[in-house]
Amino acid sequence: MNETNLQTKDSSRKLFFKICGGVALLLEALFLIGIISLIVEGPQPSPLDSSITLLQNNWLIKLFERNSGIGGIQSSALYIINPLDIVILILFGILFLGLYVALSHTSKIWSAIVTSFPLLGIILFLATASVGRSNLLIGGIIYSCIMLRSNIFSKATASMGLVGSTLLFIADLTSAGFFSVIVAIIISIGYILWLLWLPLIGWKLIHLN
Repeated sequence: MNETNLQTKDSSRKLFFKICGGVALLLEALFLIGIISLIVEGPQPSPLDSSITLLQNNWLIKLFERNSGIGGIQSSALYIINPLDIVILILFGILFLGLYVALSHTSKIWSAIVTSFPLLGIILFLATASVGRSNLLIGGIIYSCIMLRSNIFSKATASMGLVGSTLLFIADLTSAGFFSVIVAIIISIGYILWLLWLPLIGWKLIHLN
């Protein structure tokens, strides 16, 4: 009976990691669609392409457009409740839960704290239409630091997450009052690093025992 229970628990754990890994790959797809749509369709897609517009306009893309000066986007566009951003917060909540299970043995307290960030971010975002999304960037920084101390994820994966999340967080802070090509470049580098980081996390979680 004990052996059966252990096997059931082990199977459930593997399934949980596969789901969380799949969520990381889904996040990768959403961020990838955002940047590809921006390149192909430009900052202002045709009104007929409403689905493309919805998937393109995550807040990091808007930050890039605002700071690069393309598309004539105004600061007010950053302060609306975007359904895509809420979806991203929810998906990161699931991903962070998977990282908590994988990394809690390395730093249980910090993993527990960071796992609450997406939920807190949703509450703040719905209340303010602006604050809350940067919680994901802070969470990325902290979880990447935990990864550096763990033997589950490679140092390269952890470093990509740390540098990418830090650059995006800096850009998010400095975008509050002005736009700058330098900030746009910082966002570009951080965004690319996230595009490399997320599939590495997803692949690892999917194959984690």
